[in-house]
Amino acid sequence: MRKVLAVLLALAIGVGLYFGIKALVKKNDDPSNESGTTPVTDTASVTGNTETQPSDPTAQPTDSETPETTAEIDPALEAVRTRDAYTDAEITGDDSRWNQIVATCGDYQLNNRLNQVFYYMQYLNFMNQYGSYAAMFGLDSSKPLSEQPSMTQGLTWEQHFLKSGIDGFHQYASAAAKAAAEGHELSEEEKTQIESIITQLPEDAKTYGFDSVDAYIQESFGPGVSQTDYESFLRLYFSAMSYDQSLYEAIKWTDEDLLAYYEAHTEEFGDATPDTPNVNVRHILIMPKTAEEGADPTDEEKNAAKTKAEELLAEFLKDPTEDHFAELAKENTEDPGSKENGGLYEDVYPGQMVETFNDWCFDAARKPGDTDIVETSYGYHVMYFVKTSENYHWREVAEQNYPMSIMNTKIAEMKEEYPITVEYENVVLAPLPQPEEEEQ
Repeated sequence: MRKVLAVLLALAIGVGLYFGIKALVKKNDDPSNESGTTPVTDTASVTGNTETQPSDPTAQPTDSETPETTAEIDPALEAVRTRDAYTDAEITGDDSRWNQIVATCGDYQLNNRLNQVFYYMQYLNFMNQYGSYAAMFGLDSSKPLSEQPSMTQGLTWEQHFLKSGIDGFHQYASAAAKAAAEGHELSEEEKTQIESIITQLPEDAKTYGFDSVDAYIQESFGPGVSQTDYESFLRLYFSAMSYDQSLYEAIKWTDEDLLAYYEAHTEEFGDATPDTPNVNVRHILIMPKTAEEGADPTDEEKNAAKTKAEELLAEFLKDPTEDHFAELAKENTEDPGSKENGGLYEDVYPGQMVETFNDWCFDAARKPGDTDIVETSYGYHVMYFVKTSENYHWREVAEQNYPMSIMNTKIAEMKEEYPITVEYENVVLAPLPQPEEEEQ
C-alpha cells in the first residue's frame, strides 16, 4: 500500500486550518452540489477536502461549479512566465541554488527550499481537493506540469502552482509581520500544537522506515528541503493564522450591515431574498425505467413512471398524514439522498432544486399539507409540503460573505503595507513526488 506521510497530512491540515476562514465563503455540505465538485477560487485558498460525490438527483447545478479561467493574462502574472519550465529533474540536495532567494516580504525571505514547500503544498491541496476530478481541469499528474496548460489561462500548471505558492507566502509573511508589529503573540495552545507536530516527526519518520527526519521530509518534497525548512513553514503559518483568526473573530455586524451587503452584492445570493424563507418538503421520486441503460426513456416508459406516481399519491390520500407520506417515501422513492428520511429535505432554499421542483416549493400560495405530482428531468416527484422554515438562506450567505469581505480587505491592506519582491529568475524546483502504485 502507498505510504501516507504524516508530514504531508500535518501540512495539509495546517493550510486547511489557515484558510478555513476563506472556506466559509462556500460550504459543500448541502445537497445542491450535483456535480460533486467544489468551486475553484485561487489555489492558495484551496483546503484539503476529500472528494465529494453527487447525492441529490433533484438538485440544481450552479454556474459556480465550473472552474473559472482568466479571459486575458493579467499583467501581474506575466512575471511567472519568465521561464517555460522551472523544474530541474537532476537537482541534488547539495545544489547551491537551494539557497537562492526567490522572494522577500518585510523581514521574511523565501529561498528555494521553503519555496519548494509552498509549491508542493499548492499541488497537494489541489489533488486532495479534487482527486480523480483533477483531469476535468486538465491536470495529468503523470506528465510534467510545465507542459500542461492550467485553469489560469496562459500559465502552465507548474507556473500556476508556483505563483500560487508565492502568493501564499506573501499572505503568510505580511500577516506575520503585522502581528509582530502589533505585539500579537501565539497562545499557549498554539505553541503546544507547533511543538507537538515537531516532536512527533522522529517517531513518524521511524514508523515509515526512514533513518532521519530529513530523509522523511525529502521523500515528500524532494532534495534540499530539511526539517529546519519545515519548521520555518510551520512557525510562519501559525503566526499568520493566529493573527488573522484574531482579526476575523473581532468582526461584528448588525442586521442593517447584512441587508446593506445583500443589496450591494445580490449576485452572490442566487434566488434567495430577505423576503423568501426556506421550506421543508418531502417527495417520492419515480424514475422512468429504460430498456437500455443510459438511453432516453420512451413516452411509454415515462407514462409508466407517471402512473406509478399517481398511484402512490392516491394511496397517500387514503391517509393524508405526513407520517404516512414518509412511510411511502421510504418504501418507494428512488432518491438515495432522502430515502432514509422519508423523502424529507429541510431548509430548501430558493434556486437550490431543479426548476419545476423549485417553482412548486416556492409558489406563493403553498401551504402545509399540499400535495401534487411534479415532473423534472429525473422523473416524477410526488410532492408533500411540510412547512415554511424559520431560516432564510440569504442570511446564512450574508453571515459568511460579509465578514469575509471585511477580512479580504484587511488581508489586501496587509499585503499592500508589506509588499513582496519576487525574483523568478532565481527559482528552481525539484520534481514533485509521484504517488506509488497500490499493491494488488
